[in-house]
Amino acid sequence: MSATMTCCVSATVTAVNLGFSNNFVEEWLYSWGIAFPIGFALLLLLSPVYRRVVEVIVH
Repeated sequence: MSATMTCCVSATVTAVNLGFSNNFVEEWLYSWGIAFPIGFALLLLLSPVYRRVVEVIVH
């Protein structure tokens, strides 16, 4: 889940900032390499909190 989300967001932000230039893929992979570990760590840390909040709302 975090890989897909960070992939899409980093590709979108890279495209907005650079356009689809010749070095788009290189810059996007660099950005994704930074975003993915952060997104994955946040997913691991915050998932239990979000689950509890959703559980309280649903019940």
